[in-house]
Amino acid sequence: MDPLTVLVRESAQNSLDAADPAGGGVRYSIGLSQPGSEQLLRWRSLLCPGPERANLGIEELLSSGNPVMAVISDRGTQGLGGPLRADVALAPGADFVNLLRNIGEPRDRQFGGGTYGFGKGVLFTTSSIGTILVRTRCRWQGRLQTRLIAAALGTGFQRDGRVYTGRHWWGPIINEIPDPMLDTKAEDIADYLDLPPMHPNETGTDIVIMGAALGTVAVGSEDDEERPRTVHQAAEYLASAMMWNLWPLMLPTDAGVVPLHCQVTADGVNISLPRPEEEPCIRPFVDAYRALDEAPTIIRRKRPATVLGHFAIRTGIAPIHTTVASLAAPFTGSAHHCARMRAPRLVVDYLEGPRSTNDVVHYGAVFVADPEHDQAFADAEPPTHDAWVPDKLTGNAASIIRRAEVELRTELATYVEQQNGMSLSGGTQPPLGALSSRLAGLIPTASGPGADGSGGTFRPDGGGVPAAARITNAPRMVRLDGASRIVAGFQVHPASRPITVQVVTSVALDVGSENEPPVGADIPVVLELRDEVGRIIPGSIVTVGPADRRDWTVVIRPASGAAAKVRLLVTEDDDV
Repeated sequence: MDPLTVLVRESAQNSLDAADPAGGGVRYSIGLSQPGSEQLLRWRSLLCPGPERANLGIEELLSSGNPVMAVISDRGTQGLGGPLRADVALAPGADFVNLLRNIGEPRDRQFGGGTYGFGKGVLFTTSSIGTILVRTRCRWQGRLQTRLIAAALGTGFQRDGRVYTGRHWWGPIINEIPDPMLDTKAEDIADYLDLPPMHPNETGTDIVIMGAALGTVAVGSEDDEERPRTVHQAAEYLASAMMWNLWPLMLPTDAGVVPLHCQVTADGVNISLPRPEEEPCIRPFVDAYRALDEAPTIIRRKRPATVLGHFAIRTGIAPIHTTVASLAAPFTGSAHHCARMRAPRLVVDYLEGPRSTNDVVHYGAVFVADPEHDQAFADAEPPTHDAWVPDKLTGNAASIIRRAEVELRTELATYVEQQNGMSLSGGTQPPLGALSSRLAGLIPTASGPGADGSGGTFRPDGGGVPAAARITNAPRMVRLDGASRIVAGFQVHPASRPITVQVVTSVALDVGSENEPPVGADIPVVLELRDEVGRIIPGSIVTVGPADRRDWTVVIRPASGAAAKVRLLVTEDDDV
């Protein structure tokens, strides 16, 4: 599993476990940035104050000029409350001690996401120097309290005949123990370091991972060709990881409350995070999840008779184009999997089922373990909570896990066999609205239209595009003045003479495009062209002179129930 995926899974789980019962959902975000020289100087002046240092590489990192800071924030949570010291008798809710002092504590909440707390280690391992800084505000002993402390996990060492574990804390030393800065002092330091704002009566936590390691991205077709991710690439990957691992909690409940509001930023710029039901590759799982409340299949064990969980499965049209959400997909190709989860509704894994013989469709299933057996399923999870492993269990618990997987595989195989039979007999054809969604690789509106670029004209590298003009922003569906519209961006390349561009639309078919629609059929129509400063030209044709604007947007009225193909016809002198 990619380290950034582990980071999302574990940090979101911690935030959800700390949710304020009286709140309206948790606001969870990860922000990546590279601080400027002035801000780095502030970090150095704060964390490198004297001659005795921890040899963690903090000063070297903060002097390197381009370290990445990853800030994980949550609001609508109770913060990290409880006592400051691990030797104080702990009561439920001792989150500060469990995160920053202890390792390996069992979970203290029924149906909590965590089991033994090992996942917190990803906060330190994501840091190139094993160091984090934490600011939290909680309610403690009847009042709000702000706490700020830094912690590090280094290697063990010996000094003056004593053995040290390599664990470090930064804060005022009281009775030989570093404690956090409190209240006004903590808030002043948070402002000094430019941590995310926190309203006066708000509770929550910010965790700064210093020198965040963002992983690598493949270059070219060779598996061994990789380069470090940029801040923007890592942010897009994090957004995708949130979609695949947290989507059940990003859906509104029956009461209209969204349990988890997710956000990702790169140098302060928001990364697009669509609603799960609007992402084609995740939508069948969402549909199956919602079907659990309507007509679920009960997964049972016969001997002894018990309910193991609830199951549902739904089919959709497989998208053609990849999106940002595809970056952290847990499988390649179209969906033929079952998302498995426990009561916290965090996705544990995607159990692979048989593929459909019809590559136009994909399917997604969901299994939620019965709360009565939550402990058995939790105990079957490894520290990263990304599988159910019966071999680590014995007796009835192992039987529950094994039987649940056998029954799920049977359900998936039966469903695919039925679907394949229907496809071969010609008894069922995908609806046109869904087919348009597949052709477009975009989200259809309620009436079903989609949009597509012709050939590869919207590829950012411009491959296969005429030199005079190219589509730079892929066609997408938007709402303009209350109506569904397709918009796309195109750019006219500089030339010594005027260039005329005509935007041509047609209905996209699975084997080409419909250039001659039936009489009276609805067709996509180009309404207007807009340049980058807002000038509007009605119709589909614009002539661009050497001194005119180069970047244009086309607005198209879609055809109901069909995908629109967009092409550019370019005229320079008498050549097309």
